Amino acid sequence: MDWSRAKSIFIVAFLGLNLLLGYELWVGKWNIIGDSKQTSADIAQELDRIMIARGIKMTAAVPKDTPKMREITVKWVDGESYGRKVMLPEPIKYNLFLSKGSLKDLSSKAIPKIESYAYDRVTSKDGLFMMNQLVGEYPLFDINLELFMNNGEVNGYRQSFVEVDAESEGKEEKKVISAYTVLRTLAEKYLQNGAVISDIRLGYHGQFFETEQWSTLPAFPTWRVALENGDIYYVQGFRGDVETAERVPKKP
Repeated sequence: MDWSRAKSIFIVAFLGLNLLLGYELWVGKWNIIGDSKQTSADIAQELDRIMIARGIKMTAAVPKDTPKMREITVKWVDGESYGRKVMLPEPIKYNLFLSKGSLKDLSSKAIPKIESYAYDRVTSKDGLFMMNQLVGEYPLFDINLELFMNNGEVNGYRQSFVEVDAESEGKEEKKVISAYTVLRTLAEKYLQNGAVISDIRLGYHGQFFETEQWSTLPAFPTWRVALENGDIYYVQGFRGDVETAERVPKKP
């Protein structure tokens, strides 16, 4: 046997096999990307079909992003006024929509850390501005600052505030499920015919109880879906678990 020739044939065959495997991996990569896009499109189309069939309407824009987020751990901050209603010595004028400097005015005159909150139109109602504490750009739906209003003036507030545990930074980031997937699940299994979806937003949600006020508690990336009738659904951003909340009174 010509071992030199056999060796050359073996090397050529080996290189050819590597090239073939490399090509298949390259094709597979692009097929996966294409399948992912097709799946997203299929979910959106399926959602439209279900909503039309059941008369479900959407008045809110559907977020397109599916960012990577992580579970966080938070701890209540013990403040002198935290958790109880505080009446201001003198009412402070505040217009949420017209005065961008109003938050700083309220912070300097009366309410600590107010710049750490953002307005929540879903849970606000007549005489009450509800605000959510922020973690980065995302709201903590359960950690609130309530501003009690009368004739355009703040006359009192109730505040909760938490700190994010530094160890949260070490937890793995995962991509959240899409808003379309969340809405399809709700439309299929939870919403009544004719329901109107008025808001969908990504934030953090956890089980916070007064009896655990000084405990360290987890909060998970969560999609909050609000209906026009005041119903609210929380959908866990990784597993898709659905939780219903107490109905928010409809605004007059």
